[in-house]
Amino acid sequence: MLDQRTVRFGRSGDITADSFRKSFFEWEAVRFEVDKLCLVDHFDCPACSPDMLAVSVDENRKHYRFKSAARSEEQAIFDGVFIANDDDVGRFVDYVHTSTSHVSGRGVCGGQWSAVRETSQKLSGKTDEEGLELAVCRHGVLLHALNMFRGEIFAYPLYLQKQMACKPVTFFAMDVACKYWPYLRRVTEKCPELQQLLTMKPFLSVFHAKAHDFKCEVKWSGAYKEGAGSTLGEEVEQCNASLSRIAVTTKHMSKADKVTRRIDMLTVMAMRWNKQKFDNLASTLARRYRKATVALQCQLHNLEAMKTEMDITDNQLESWIIDINEWAEATTSPNDADVAAVASRIEELVAMMAVRRLEEEKRILIAEMNKHWKSLCTRADTLKQMSSQLSNVTSGETWGLLQDGI
Repeated sequence: MLDQRTVRFGRSGDITADSFRKSFFEWEAVRFEVDKLCLVDHFDCPACSPDMLAVSVDENRKHYRFKSAARSEEQAIFDGVFIANDDDVGRFVDYVHTSTSHVSGRGVCGGQWSAVRETSQKLSGKTDEEGLELAVCRHGVLLHALNMFRGEIFAYPLYLQKQMACKPVTFFAMDVACKYWPYLRRVTEKCPELQQLLTMKPFLSVFHAKAHDFKCEVKWSGAYKEGAGSTLGEEVEQCNASLSRIAVTTKHMSKADKVTRRIDMLTVMAMRWNKQKFDNLASTLARRYRKATVALQCQLHNLEAMKTEMDITDNQLESWIIDINEWAEATTSPNDADVAAVASRIEELVAMMAVRRLEEEKRILIAEMNKHWKSLCTRADTLKQMSSQLSNVTSGETWGLLQDGI
């Protein structure tokens, strides 16, 4: 494409792809530094600051790298900006494994999930980086990432959770939260400096929870978590749909460049993705609020119709919800009679939880709109101040040049 543009505009000479790509990343690095001067954080959601309701963590296995791609001594320009430094992650993983002797989380769900195996062995002998582990907010903004070298081990989301602990986070969402949280408790017993991570609440991704045992779903699913609103915990999947396209792009790089520029390419694309999210955030929040309002009215109508049909009161519904929650929290295995009793009340439980989550969602969205508005006001004030300072500097320089007779 670049060669064709050269011919079209009457220029001569060939464009070296590797040199052009290096120049492009250096230009992006300069733009990144300019944005930092303007107090722009590409990996911080304006609607989630200073406190964050939920962060979702999951892996992307499309961004692997074969061992045959030789490493270069050149360091990535954006090393550590979005994707954590590999040495830092490696030291943390070794520390956790050494301290805990590879403890594993077993949870209450009886399902067997390949994503919950805690092992120090690589899953594939042909790959070096086996993919990315990503942390995303509930608005789909990419926050942190790391390269996976040992498969999908719990120490990777633990590292990202530690990175997110610098600000208040209410819920930590995963598709295997029921197994990760017991693991986290055991790790904090051996690593007391990580105790603060337990202040977050476990959140089982809503759609993934449907594949778990029902008792597990009631106990861990975000659909039953007070204060979670309509958060799904599946936001990483939406980001992966876009980021996975870059895996095709990197195949056209040279072997050395594929390694040295992989981090840069992914970081630049992540910044582009986040910029789109930031630009559309106001309309997204407004659209979500309208959608939640309509859905709430529909759910309230359905709930009232169900209460009339079954001749039950609000107090009875509250009592059933308490009973079901106690049943889910019980450590003993449920008998058939208990399961049948709970199954007969599932419809009422789901209806009541839907109403509560939508009522919470409206309050949450109003708070997020307020945060976004304050962030825009803060940025406007910052730009005005910088513009004023720049104008004063420029005026002074111009006056100095006039005095010198230029």
